[in-house]
Amino acid sequence: MKFSLAWLRRHLAGDCSADRLAARLTAVGFNVELREPCGDDEVWDVEVTTNRPDAMNHRGLAREAAAAGCGTLVPLAVSLVEGAERAHALARVTVEDSVGCPRYCARVVRGVRVGPSPAWLAGFLERCGIRSVNNVVDATNYVLLDVGQPLHAFDLSRLAGAEIRVRRARPGDRLTTLDGVVRELHGDDVLICDARGPVAIAGVMGGADTEIRATTTDVLIESATFDPLAVRRTVRRLGLKTEASHRFERGADRAMARTAVDLVAALIVQVAGGEVAAGVMDSAPTLPPGRTIAMSLARLSAFAGCEIPADFAIRVLTDLGLEPRREGDAVTCRVPSHRVDLELPEDLYEEVLRHFGYDAVPPVLPPARGGPGERLGSWPVTDRARDALMAVGAAEAITFAFVPAEWDAALASSPLAGRGAAVTIENPLSARLALLRRSLLGGLADAAAANLRRGGSRVRLGEVGRVFFTNEGGPREEERLALVLAGTTGAWDESRPVDFFDLKGLLEGVLGGLGVVGATWQPAYAGVLAPGEGAAVVRDGQVIAVAGRLADDAAALFDPPAALWVAELDLAAAGPATTPVFQPLPRFPAVVADLTVRHPLALTWEELVAALRAAAPEWLVEVAPVVRYRGEGVGSDEVKTTLRLTYRHSERSLTQDEVNAAHFALMEALAGKLPVSFT
Repeated sequence: MKFSLAWLRRHLAGDCSADRLAARLTAVGFNVELREPCGDDEVWDVEVTTNRPDAMNHRGLAREAAAAGCGTLVPLAVSLVEGAERAHALARVTVEDSVGCPRYCARVVRGVRVGPSPAWLAGFLERCGIRSVNNVVDATNYVLLDVGQPLHAFDLSRLAGAEIRVRRARPGDRLTTLDGVVRELHGDDVLICDARGPVAIAGVMGGADTEIRATTTDVLIESATFDPLAVRRTVRRLGLKTEASHRFERGADRAMARTAVDLVAALIVQVAGGEVAAGVMDSAPTLPPGRTIAMSLARLSAFAGCEIPADFAIRVLTDLGLEPRREGDAVTCRVPSHRVDLELPEDLYEEVLRHFGYDAVPPVLPPARGGPGERLGSWPVTDRARDALMAVGAAEAITFAFVPAEWDAALASSPLAGRGAAVTIENPLSARLALLRRSLLGGLADAAAANLRRGGSRVRLGEVGRVFFTNEGGPREEERLALVLAGTTGAWDESRPVDFFDLKGLLEGVLGGLGVVGATWQPAYAGVLAPGEGAAVVRDGQVIAVAGRLADDAAALFDPPAALWVAELDLAAAGPATTPVFQPLPRFPAVVADLTVRHPLALTWEELVAALRAAAPEWLVEVAPVVRYRGEGVGSDEVKTTLRLTYRHSERSLTQDEVNAAHFALMEALAGKLPVSFT
């Protein structure tokens, strides 16, 4: 923002040099970024933060300079001679919307002569970046830059009924603004109207019909305060930003509205002649009581991290016009009407500290208390779950917790998703994202389908996240892990479509990594999985995971080019974390023997292996599947499964006779326990 050095000096008493003035303003938070000589003056470009509208004028910046030790602020004097004619007899002001316009002041000046501004006035404005228009308009702009109060001058003869009425816009209201654009007005807009309709958009821009022109002789001056939110909404909707709106959006000084209308009336008489009508039309002459803020001097020093002398703090607050009253450690300040940014004790601390100097605060690190933190709640298990996903080669995905209602309905038949009703979002991002997910499968299936459609041939995604339910006890959350496989797997020259066994192998790897023991796999008949191609993982009679091919009707929601194999695990089933234990490498050779078992399709792998291990000697160290055969010579309800048995003794080498004897004993034990044969 541009400031004139000569103009600043009009508000400061003292002989402070320009260099010191610039340095002190910069030190207290008003960075003087550029100084340009302009004749016998200097134009300064000063950075004024958006929360300080009180300093967006020469008097406000001079007030800060005085508090920073660069002189004394000159009292604001108004010399105004009023005529005999009463302003109330010449015009009328009615404020219908006191929220949008808390205060509206107006004066009337009659008999002005509109023409060019004197050189000193036009020069000051142009140095601050404002084009000279005429002596009346320039007077309003001068007072704006001088004390920070936006003003507007109307041609009184062009105000229908010589009336000002402040109200909200009504349907059909339109206005041609000073820039010649016809504006359609909205119900949130605060308007300045005459007896016919809108003549200005409050706090933004006046109308072309009532502007000051060469034939104007009688002027009505507006000096008001407007609701910052209302002005901001109007500015954003219209895309119309002005010097006035820049200040009204941030908050104007209600007390200054009355003073500024006197200042501008006196200046108009000085530069354009005329006579000021007696009296001011003021919609709210009584100001609301000033706010107070209490602070603690001890807390100020603790906040700064160093000792701030009490006398220094009181002096700064006094120089800033905050009228501090001290009672022991407590200090109560009265907030001036122009300081709209002060609300909390911390705001007062900042006022003192910026004058104390942030560079004077010693850079001391706060003391570290205790050792490193520890991860609590569900973090330890979710960290292990992510490690387990990486260990099986899955790429971690993060999907939205918000899902469409059709996804939720399609996945609701999963045993893990039916633990409660869906949680509805009151203010969803969109109508499609109106529910919190009860399953991770929706987002993960959508991501996998998108990868397939974009040319991905080997999709292996995993996610660890929370799902949400609601019941009589209110909303609750559960931690879950999910996997999705799609496309192909295998070596590049032996690739094949992924199937259930690929998914089962990954989920078993995850279960092992999470220490899940005592679980069995059982056929699942959940509607979310394709018939005959799904399984449930059960422990202690409770389903802790589901796995299988996503049912066709559910998969259709995601439009995948290939089948989606999905799995979801309740992480509440995870076992405690364990430390790996080193096992010595075997010293003696192993003996491997294959065993082909004919058994009913209904006999599960878990049942077969459990029976085999129960009958085996302790030196049977591994049982692994080799092949399953169904075809010629095998009944429609049967299957042949070939197992590879690995025998190894920890203390000696096994003989072939020992292995053969153990092998035949196993066959005999299995035939006695299960409906199996070895033909």
